[in-house]
Amino acid sequence: MLETEIAKIPELKDVGTALVVFARSLFPGLRFEPNVQKRFVATPDNFVTFTVHWHRAKNITVTLRGNPDEFLSFQEMPLKPDRTGYSSFKLTEANQLAAAAFYIRRAAEIYQAGPGRVQNGQKVVAR
Repeated sequence: MLETEIAKIPELKDVGTALVVFARSLFPGLRFEPNVQKRFVATPDNFVTFTVHWHRAKNITVTLRGNPDEFLSFQEMPLKPDRTGYSSFKLTEANQLAAAAFYIRRAAEIYQAGPGRVQNGQKVVAR
């Protein structure tokens, strides 16, 4: 059902579908269930949601577990604070795929660390 909604935005169909497949690969058995706000929530591991805006806006809002300062920020797609303990971004172009996948992977790490985690930001370390 989520993929059907994403397919309603042809220019984001492949990128959006790839992100859903990637998110599912992080937690085997993961499903996306729609809620009353039309968000597709990752179940049972709630670390990411997808909201498909195909009527007018033609974008996908992705909400992630973790505060914006817990993520390395990408200029092409900055994170915004969402509800308490969550961040979000809007996927609008195919060239945002790498940043989006990076954010989703980080949200999975934050979810696995649990609510008692130390909320540290990410750093890039050269070797």
